[in-house]
Amino acid sequence: YPLIMKWVRRTHMYLGLLLFPWMIVFGVSGVLFNHPDVGEDVAVREVPAEQLQALTGMAPVAPEAVAKQLVEQLNAQGGAYRLEPSSDPRFSGFTVLLAPGEGVNNIVIVNLDEGSATVSTRSTVSPKPKLEAPFAGSTVTLPEYSMAAVEAKLAPLLTKLDVPAKSPPKASPRGAPELRFKMLDANQQAWNVTYDLGSGRVDGRPADAARVLSANELLTKLHVLHHYPVNFGIMWLWALFADISGVMIVFWALSGLFMWWQMRPTRVLGIGALSLAMGLGLAVIGGTLADLQFGNVQKRTGPGGGAPPKPKPAPAAEPKPAAPPATVTTDAEADHH
Repeated sequence: YPLIMKWVRRTHMYLGLLLFPWMIVFGVSGVLFNHPDVGEDVAVREVPAEQLQALTGMAPVAPEAVAKQLVEQLNAQGGAYRLEPSSDPRFSGFTVLLAPGEGVNNIVIVNLDEGSATVSTRSTVSPKPKLEAPFAGSTVTLPEYSMAAVEAKLAPLLTKLDVPAKSPPKASPRGAPELRFKMLDANQQAWNVTYDLGSGRVDGRPADAARVLSANELLTKLHVLHHYPVNFGIMWLWALFADISGVMIVFWALSGLFMWWQMRPTRVLGIGALSLAMGLGLAVIGGTLADLQFGNVQKRTGPGGGAPPKPKPAPAAEPKPAAPPATVTTDAEADHH
């Protein structure tokens, strides 16, 4: 037992040192998702409810009133519904409006319940002049290597493998592979070139150009980078260390329990702390999971699958007058800040 615990402590410590850079990246970038304006050139203006109503006529929107009118409209279409007595109507997601400007992007986020708004103006101009690639935006057709050619070649694959499918394999709408290489122009300027095999679009930038993304953007992009690429390389190693970091977080939690139990004077206080953590964790994590699955959540079926069902057409009967529509609320604006 002492030998096992010695190895647990050593592994706990040295893996922490080995994975120190990844823990810093994941920790800092995780915080930046909730604070996307940190380190960015963003001017934020708060618009109180009174000012917003005076300027635009936008008044607070009561979720209860919207829910009642929605139920009335459904009943007018032949339903027989009523609000569940314990129901607590609420808006979920963000009400985001975008207004591009000269060298800036203006983002208006409205709090429907309070009738207030936040106006953020983010600069879109790079601090250093950008050298445009003369070939950027060009379209080059290579029929033999296009996604259409890949589709044609793989059309009989599933049938020959006895895999049931309603249609031959089609290219995923999420994107096509990208060819990356470097080339020199007549002035010996080196360019990083990208070629989209789906659209045939060519783009690129100078190989020696300064970075455009801010530290905030770079860190958050690292955080969400996932999947092992087809070929071995630096991106493959990043995915590997991301996997190791995830596994080791679980190991650190479990080995921490063993190390705590070894110290007898801290057992009673530790049991209290652990009980509090478990109760708080179950409440917060369980509540969050329930909220995520409140609506008609579609099971993930892979790229291009899991499309939501089409809405039913409304009947010809004339519906009752509805309240003036509020701005569209959506949580699809992942980068609205």
